[in-house]
Amino acid sequence: MNNDTTLKFLGKDYGFGKQNNSAYYETEKGLVLIDCGFTVFSQVKEKFDFNKYETIHIIITHLHNDHAGSLSQLILYLWFNCNKKAIVVSKCERIKEYLEITGTPKESYELKQELDNLTFIKTNHTPYLDAYGFNLNLANRSILYTGDTAVIEPFMPYLNETEELYIDVSRFGGAHIKIDDIVTLLRQLKNEGKKIIFMHMDDKEYIEKIAESI
Repeated sequence: MNNDTTLKFLGKDYGFGKQNNSAYYETEKGLVLIDCGFTVFSQVKEKFDFNKYETIHIIITHLHNDHAGSLSQLILYLWFNCNKKAIVVSKCERIKEYLEITGTPKESYELKQELDNLTFIKTNHTPYLDAYGFNLNLANRSILYTGDTAVIEPFMPYLNETEELYIDVSRFGGAHIKIDDIVTLLRQLKNEGKKIIFMHMDDKEYIEKIAESI
């Protein structure tokens, strides 16, 4: 709904789309990538000069392939081609096991569960995996990023202070928030001056029509 946002996107498609849902931001000396699905490695390899960054953080919200499918590949590329150790930031219960079974050497990455300006928010997405969104303070702005979620409730306590809401929406619901169920809330938030950014869209035409009405 608004292109002038703090986070920039590599893709906003749902799990079976052409470009996996992934965002990023740059700091004075670093790059922070949010999720690294199976389409992401080829995009970031072409887009970024990794050698100019002192630090590269990769936030992983959950372990579905469209969010972590090329994580190991990116870590290996940074390690062997750029002589850089990636910093993986995640609270996923099986993140360490995931990296091990995808053949990622322990010396090629550092694993963290938190950042100073980021608070993970556990949510409900699917019974098979734990999933997280987060609250991020960046450039004097309060950012709320839901990641993949079927419910809005875990994020409600943060909405008053939020200036930018990046929200997973779906036409059909299920493992994602059905957009028709939250139109009233979104309209209220927009009237309060908050920026609303839809992501992980399964039917862009349908969702964009609703966006125009908010």
